[in-house]
Amino acid sequence: MKIGKKIILPVLFLFLGVFFSQAHPFYVSICQVNYNQQNQSLEISVKIFVDDLLVALSEEGHEKLYIGEDKENEHTDEYIFNYLTDKIHFSVNENEVQANFVGKEMEKDVVWTYLEINDIAQLNDIEVSCNLLTDVFSDQSNIIQVNKNGKIKNLLLSKRDTSGRLNFE
Repeated sequence: MKIGKKIILPVLFLFLGVFFSQAHPFYVSICQVNYNQQNQSLEISVKIFVDDLLVALSEEGHEKLYIGEDKENEHTDEYIFNYLTDKIHFSVNENEVQANFVGKEMEKDVVWTYLEINDIAQLNDIEVSCNLLTDVFSDQSNIIQVNKNGKIKNLLLSKRDTSGRLNFE
């Protein structure tokens, strides 16, 4: 579902406000995709509440991960990457592409996870399929924001609408 800037900005600010509060009544993730023409890559940042991610990973059999703590499980990054690559898929110019794990960092109660897709000479269109946390929270929303040379387009995905396409031609 394609969403205009007039709608997505107020919704985005609402969700970002929720990210900085202690308790979050909404279930939302934000996936920012930046096309780096010089490096011919997509730089992807995924922002998720830590407690929501822990629930999802626990349901996959990964418990006691302690994300962001001193006693964090040594395999946590691997489990997070596997979860993300299972739940988020990208096709660029009608070709399926694979992301590489770059790393993660903590910010209060959220974790930023960084991925990169290489060998993207041109970005004409991108299709994103995302069912991140939708199997855990029925009201989960996933905001996808794609930036190509300062031109920003957005998708709002959910359990009912898990994929969308953005055209930059």
